[in-house]
Amino acid sequence: MAPLDTAWLAMTVVLAVPILLAAGGELVSQRSGVMNVGLEGMMLFGAFFGFFTVERTGSTWLGLLAGVAAGTALAVVMALLAVTLRADQIVVGVGINLLAAGVTIFLNRQLYLDAGQVTVDRMARLPIPLLADLPLVGPVLFDQSPVVYLCYAIVPVTAWALYRRRWGLAVRGSGELPEAVETAGINVNRVRWGAVLIAGGLAGLGGAFLSVAQVGLFIEGMTGGRGFLALAAVVFGKWHPRGMVLACLLFGGADALQLRLQNAETIPPVVWLAAVAVAVVFLVLRLRRGGARAGWVLGVVAAAFAAPLVLGISLSLPAQLWLALPYILSLAALAGLVGRARVPSALAEPFDRRAL
Repeated sequence: MAPLDTAWLAMTVVLAVPILLAAGGELVSQRSGVMNVGLEGMMLFGAFFGFFTVERTGSTWLGLLAGVAAGTALAVVMALLAVTLRADQIVVGVGINLLAAGVTIFLNRQLYLDAGQVTVDRMARLPIPLLADLPLVGPVLFDQSPVVYLCYAIVPVTAWALYRRRWGLAVRGSGELPEAVETAGINVNRVRWGAVLIAGGLAGLGGAFLSVAQVGLFIEGMTGGRGFLALAAVVFGKWHPRGMVLACLLFGGADALQLRLQNAETIPPVVWLAAVAVAVVFLVLRLRRGGARAGWVLGVVAAAFAAPLVLGISLSLPAQLWLALPYILSLAALAGLVGRARVPSALAEPFDRRAL
């Protein structure tokens, strides 16, 4: 079984979905000027309450709705403290993450400690007739669960709303020049409230997808940093939907690859070849944008990946390193190795309309 095959591509899409849902909401939130660091907690809340609802009702769709509601409930707390009361957004987000971790651990142990590992039936895949039979793209894109198809719609709708609708102009203006937006008669804090609630609902849906549709059980801390990967995806994508989608697919692909390679005795040559190709693509993009320093770093990385392939060296890496692969890529994104973009000028800055 080759590590980079159709099954790997299909798993890449599945593993990218929870990150993509959370990142789509975070893109809207950051564009409005709110740094929602509490994504991890909102995803964890969605994962637990989505699983709890399915376990009690047997309805997967109700579980997904419960996940959205749970994420939105934490988003209300985030908006109240960070937008209305103008508390520090980073501190509030960290507090929400800690709150969600504590609450879900407590409830999980109270409800399921004596029952052992409780599982529910995962959401069944829904192959799309004719399209699912297409070579390569059929099994990858059109033989998935309904939530994956929903994600296909959410991303373009988000992009359309942000860049083609008046609401999107208000959101982007609230993150760039909130004083001008307020002067135009639009309530900036109301816009930010809406953006934070969207982020919470989508993060909750991503968490519920993880527990209900992907694995069919709840494990304490099961989001595993995916909320932070969503934050990194927004930076990786330079605050634009297209780049954000590519970043989420890259993270999902890295996660799928580490699952395939954990038990591998040696790293297959095709993996080294793929690593070189990715590094070279980023190198070319950085050099075209004048990033000489980052270009040198990426050049060294590409050469390091190419060495085992050229020299025919067989290497075996510990499973823990493969587990860290998506997070290593996120650190590279945050370090600016994929290029920098202008951050929304009012990001993480509270707005007080009384100061006008």
